[in-house]
Amino acid sequence: SYNYMDVGIASTLLFVYPILVALIMWIVFKEKLTLPTILCILLALGGIGLLYKSGDGSTLSLTGIILVMVSALSYAIYIVGVNQSTLKNLATLPLTFYVLLFGLVLFWVRVDFGQSLHVADTWYLWGNLIALAIFPTAISFLCTTQAIQYIGSTPTAILGALEPLTAVFFGVVVFGESLTLRLGCGMLMIILAVTLIIAGGNVTIYLVRFRKLFPRLPIKRKK
Repeated sequence: SYNYMDVGIASTLLFVYPILVALIMWIVFKEKLTLPTILCILLALGGIGLLYKSGDGSTLSLTGIILVMVSALSYAIYIVGVNQSTLKNLATLPLTFYVLLFGLVLFWVRVDFGQSLHVADTWYLWGNLIALAIFPTAISFLCTTQAIQYIGSTPTAILGALEPLTAVFFGVVVFGESLTLRLGCGMLMIILAVTLIIAGGNVTIYLVRFRKLFPRLPIKRKK
Protein backbone atom coordinates (compact mmCIF):
# COMPACT_ATOMS: atom_id res chain seq x y z
CA SER A 1 0.00 0.00 0.00
CA TYR A 2 2.98 2.33 0.52
CA ASN A 3 3.37 2.29 -3.27
CA TYR A 4 -0.10 3.80 -3.70
CA MET A 5 -0.47 6.31 -0.85
CA ASP A 6 1.46 8.37 1.69
CA VAL A 7 3.23 6.46 4.44
CA GLY A 8 1.42 8.31 7.24
CA ILE A 9 -2.04 7.65 5.82
CA ALA A 10 -1.33 3.96 5.13
CA SER A 11 0.09 3.42 8.62
CA THR A 12 -2.92 5.12 10.21
CA LEU A 13 -5.37 2.99 8.23
CA LEU A 14 -3.44 -0.14 9.20
CA PHE A 15 -3.92 0.71 12.85
CA VAL A 16 -7.66 0.01 12.72
CA TYR A 17 -6.84 -3.65 13.39
CA PRO A 18 -7.86 -3.48 17.10
CA ILE A 19 -11.32 -2.40 15.96
CA LEU A 20 -11.39 -5.31 13.50
CA VAL A 21 -10.45 -7.60 16.40
CA ALA A 22 -13.48 -6.33 18.32
CA LEU A 23 -15.74 -6.90 15.31
CA ILE A 24 -14.44 -10.44 14.80
CA MET A 25 -14.96 -11.25 18.47
CA TRP A 26 -18.54 -9.92 18.19
CA ILE A 27 -19.48 -11.61 14.91
CA VAL A 28 -17.69 -14.95 15.29
CA PHE A 29 -17.43 -15.49 19.04
CA LYS A 30 -20.60 -13.59 20.08
CA GLU A 31 -18.73 -11.27 22.42
CA LYS A 32 -20.93 -8.40 23.59
CA LEU A 33 -20.53 -5.24 21.53
CA THR A 34 -20.87 -2.31 23.90
CA LEU A 35 -22.03 1.20 23.07
CA PRO A 36 -18.53 2.71 23.52
CA THR A 37 -17.19 0.13 21.06
CA ILE A 38 -19.85 1.06 18.51
CA LEU A 39 -19.03 4.75 18.95
CA CYS A 40 -15.33 3.99 18.47
CA ILE A 41 -16.08 2.10 15.26
CA LEU A 42 -18.13 5.04 13.93
CA LEU A 43 -15.36 7.43 14.97
CA ALA A 44 -12.79 5.36 13.10
CA LEU A 45 -14.98 5.18 10.00
CA GLY A 46 -15.37 8.96 10.11
CA GLY A 47 -11.61 9.33 10.33
CA ILE A 48 -11.13 7.00 7.37
CA GLY A 49 -13.64 9.08 5.44
CA LEU A 50 -11.55 12.20 6.08
CA LEU A 51 -8.47 10.40 4.81
CA TYR A 52 -10.15 9.48 1.53
CA LYS A 53 -8.35 12.36 -0.18
CA SER A 54 -4.64 12.98 0.15
CA GLY A 55 -2.98 16.21 1.14
CA ASP A 56 -2.99 17.64 -2.41
CA GLY A 57 -6.73 16.99 -2.76
CA SER A 58 -6.46 13.96 -5.02
CA THR A 59 -8.53 10.88 -4.22
CA LEU A 60 -6.60 8.04 -2.62
CA SER A 61 -5.92 4.94 -4.66
CA LEU A 62 -8.62 2.32 -4.17
CA THR A 63 -5.96 -0.37 -4.64
CA GLY A 64 -3.88 1.11 -1.83
CA ILE A 65 -6.89 1.31 0.50
CA ILE A 66 -7.88 -2.30 -0.22
CA LEU A 67 -4.33 -3.53 0.34
CA VAL A 68 -3.90 -1.79 3.70
CA MET A 69 -7.35 -2.91 4.91
CA VAL A 70 -6.60 -6.51 3.91
CA SER A 71 -3.35 -6.20 5.85
CA ALA A 72 -5.20 -4.90 8.91
CA LEU A 73 -7.81 -7.66 8.61
CA SER A 74 -5.19 -10.41 8.32
CA TYR A 75 -3.40 -8.94 11.35
CA ALA A 76 -6.65 -9.02 13.33
CA ILE A 77 -7.46 -12.58 12.25
CA TYR A 78 -3.98 -13.67 13.32
CA ILE A 79 -4.33 -12.09 16.76
CA VAL A 80 -7.73 -13.68 17.36
CA GLY A 81 -6.71 -17.02 15.83
CA VAL A 82 -3.68 -17.43 18.05
CA ASN A 83 -5.69 -16.71 21.19
CA GLN A 84 -8.82 -18.68 20.28
CA SER A 85 -7.15 -21.93 19.25
CA THR A 86 -4.81 -24.54 20.67
CA LEU A 87 -1.90 -22.36 19.55
CA LYS A 88 -2.25 -20.35 22.77
CA ASN A 89 -0.95 -23.41 24.64
CA LEU A 90 2.16 -23.59 22.46
CA ALA A 91 5.37 -22.23 23.95
CA THR A 92 6.24 -18.74 22.81
CA LEU A 93 9.55 -19.37 21.08
CA PRO A 94 8.35 -22.37 18.98
CA LEU A 95 5.24 -20.43 17.97
CA THR A 96 7.35 -17.42 16.98
CA PHE A 97 9.61 -19.73 14.98
CA TYR A 98 6.69 -21.21 13.04
CA VAL A 99 5.23 -17.76 12.36
CA LEU A 100 8.54 -16.52 10.96
CA LEU A 101 8.99 -19.75 9.00
CA PHE A 102 5.55 -19.31 7.42
CA GLY A 103 6.43 -15.71 6.58
CA LEU A 104 9.67 -16.90 4.98
CA VAL A 105 7.74 -19.35 2.79
CA LEU A 106 5.36 -16.61 1.66
CA PHE A 107 8.30 -14.32 0.93
CA TRP A 108 10.02 -17.02 -1.11
CA VAL A 109 6.87 -17.51 -3.19
CA ARG A 110 6.49 -13.72 -3.54
CA VAL A 111 9.95 -13.43 -5.13
CA ASP A 112 9.14 -16.20 -7.64
CA PHE A 113 11.07 -18.82 -5.68
CA GLY A 114 14.17 -16.67 -5.70
CA GLN A 115 14.08 -15.73 -9.39
CA SER A 116 13.19 -12.08 -8.78
CA LEU A 117 15.22 -11.72 -5.59
CA HIS A 118 17.80 -8.97 -5.85
CA VAL A 119 20.79 -9.12 -3.54
CA ALA A 120 21.98 -5.79 -2.16
CA ASP A 121 25.15 -4.76 -3.99
CA THR A 122 26.23 -1.68 -2.03
CA TRP A 123 27.29 -1.21 1.54
CA TYR A 124 24.58 1.32 2.40
CA LEU A 125 21.81 -1.03 1.21
CA TRP A 126 23.15 -3.72 3.52
CA GLY A 127 23.23 -1.10 6.25
CA ASN A 128 19.54 -0.34 5.60
CA LEU A 129 18.65 -4.03 5.75
CA ILE A 130 20.54 -4.56 9.00
CA ALA A 131 18.94 -1.45 10.52
CA LEU A 132 15.50 -2.71 9.43
CA ALA A 133 16.13 -6.00 11.20
CA ILE A 134 17.49 -4.41 14.38
CA PHE A 135 15.51 -1.24 15.10
CA PRO A 136 11.86 -1.75 14.04
CA THR A 137 11.98 -5.52 14.59
CA ALA A 138 14.25 -6.86 17.32
CA ILE A 139 14.49 -3.75 19.49
CA SER A 140 10.79 -2.98 19.03
CA PHE A 141 9.74 -6.44 20.25
CA LEU A 142 12.12 -6.32 23.20
CA CYS A 143 11.03 -2.83 24.27
CA THR A 144 7.36 -3.74 24.00
CA THR A 145 7.84 -6.72 26.28
CA GLN A 146 9.84 -4.60 28.72
CA ALA A 147 7.07 -1.98 28.73
CA ILE A 148 4.42 -4.58 29.55
CA GLN A 149 6.53 -5.77 32.48
CA TYR A 150 7.18 -2.27 33.82
CA ILE A 151 3.95 -0.32 33.23
CA GLY A 152 1.37 -3.02 32.50
CA SER A 153 -0.59 -4.18 29.49
CA THR A 154 -3.16 -1.45 28.95
CA PRO A 155 -0.76 1.55 29.02
CA THR A 156 1.56 -0.29 26.64
CA ALA A 157 -1.26 -0.99 24.21
CA ILE A 158 -2.45 2.62 24.37
CA LEU A 159 1.04 4.02 23.81
CA GLY A 160 1.34 1.68 20.85
CA ALA A 161 -1.40 3.71 19.19
CA LEU A 162 1.17 6.49 18.78
CA GLU A 163 2.80 4.49 16.00
CA PRO A 164 0.85 6.25 13.21
CA LEU A 165 1.96 9.62 14.59
CA THR A 166 5.55 8.50 14.17
CA ALA A 167 4.85 7.47 10.59
CA VAL A 168 3.20 10.82 9.88
CA PHE A 169 6.10 12.72 11.44
CA PHE A 170 8.76 11.01 9.33
CA GLY A 171 6.53 11.08 6.25
CA VAL A 172 6.24 14.87 6.50
CA VAL A 173 9.77 15.67 7.70
CA VAL A 174 11.81 13.12 5.73
CA PHE A 175 9.73 12.33 2.64
CA GLY A 176 8.10 15.73 2.16
CA GLU A 177 4.51 14.49 2.40
CA SER A 178 1.84 17.17 2.93
CA LEU A 179 -0.28 17.29 6.07
CA THR A 180 -3.51 19.28 5.98
CA LEU A 181 -5.95 20.04 8.78
CA ARG A 182 -8.45 17.56 7.34
CA LEU A 183 -5.89 14.74 7.22
CA GLY A 184 -4.73 15.60 10.74
CA CYS A 185 -8.30 15.43 12.05
CA GLY A 186 -8.87 12.10 10.32
CA MET A 187 -5.74 10.56 11.81
CA LEU A 188 -6.61 11.94 15.24
CA MET A 189 -10.11 10.39 15.04
CA ILE A 190 -8.72 6.96 14.15
CA ILE A 191 -6.03 7.07 16.86
CA LEU A 192 -8.59 8.22 19.43
CA ALA A 193 -10.98 5.42 18.45
CA VAL A 194 -8.24 2.79 18.68
CA THR A 195 -7.02 4.13 22.03
CA LEU A 196 -10.53 4.11 23.53
CA ILE A 197 -11.34 0.63 22.31
CA ILE A 198 -8.06 -0.74 23.69
CA ALA A 199 -8.47 1.03 27.02
CA GLY A 200 -12.09 0.07 27.60
CA GLY A 201 -12.74 -3.32 26.07
CA ASN A 202 -11.88 -6.99 26.31
CA VAL A 203 -9.87 -6.62 23.13
CA THR A 204 -6.94 -5.62 25.36
CA ILE A 205 -6.56 -9.25 26.41
CA TYR A 206 -6.02 -10.45 22.87
CA LEU A 207 -3.70 -7.61 21.90
CA VAL A 208 -1.51 -8.19 24.93
CA ARG A 209 -1.35 -11.94 24.37
CA PHE A 210 -0.20 -11.22 20.85
CA ARG A 211 2.52 -8.92 22.14
CA LYS A 212 3.72 -11.73 24.41
CA LEU A 213 4.58 -13.81 21.35
CA PHE A 214 7.80 -11.82 21.24
CA PRO A 215 9.30 -11.97 24.73
CA ARG A 216 12.85 -11.55 25.85
CA LEU A 217 15.08 -14.59 25.71
CA PRO A 218 15.32 -16.18 29.17
CA ILE A 219 18.43 -14.98 30.97
CA LYS A 220 19.52 -16.58 34.21
CA ARG A 221 20.15 -13.97 36.85
CA LYS A 222 22.79 -14.42 39.49
CA LYS A 223 21.46 -14.56 43.02
